[in-house]
Amino acid sequence: MTSVFVTSRRLLATLVLSVTVAGEAVAQSSGNSGPAAVGATLTPYAGYLITGNWYDGPVGTSISTTNAPTVGVQGSIPLARGLSLVGNLAYASGDLRIGLPLLGGVNVGSATTWMYDVGLELGGLGGTTRGFAPFIQGGIGGMTNDISVSVLDTRSTSVAYTLGGGLDVGITPGITLRLQAKDYISRFNSEDAVGFRAEGNLAHNLALTAGIRFVF
Repeated sequence: MTSVFVTSRRLLATLVLSVTVAGEAVAQSSGNSGPAAVGATLTPYAGYLITGNWYDGPVGTSISTTNAPTVGVQGSIPLARGLSLVGNLAYASGDLRIGLPLLGGVNVGSATTWMYDVGLELGGLGGTTRGFAPFIQGGIGGMTNDISVSVLDTRSTSVAYTLGGGLDVGITPGITLRLQAKDYISRFNSEDAVGFRAEGNLAHNLALTAGIRFVF
């Protein structure tokens, strides 16, 4: 597990460096002729979270949370033209599911998930711009799962690495439709939940969302 996290941190560091260099290049190439850096933004959004398996057992068994609707809010502060610091908080509520061969699976409890991260964003629309513009993000944060099974209530918090991207669609100056896909890459922390370590999957949890981005 440690080696996986070390590798992930190196990949994240490389991504952050690449985004930073690219952002500086955009700023330098734009000179004084391009638009000023966008102001601070706030993006409430809603969508759907597609979760990965926490554990894969023998003969097709698994443990996971069910896919579920998600809501959240994302904020950003400009650092340079085309480069922003972003923060995010999201919530989803589903079921704890035991996957079974042939039967498909059975729900054995409930699970609520909090997702939060900070990172860098490259691209997107400026605050007074109409049109279309893609963007990419990379960051680090966490996933907290509150689990309820019969009379047992427990919580697990895990480190999450995030990679995402999407498209901004300008509606009016200062208001943008933001379509985004973000992958929360995390390993379920069994030691936090039940007191002992059981190595599980490095799972991908994909949030597909749409929101309205307001510029201040």
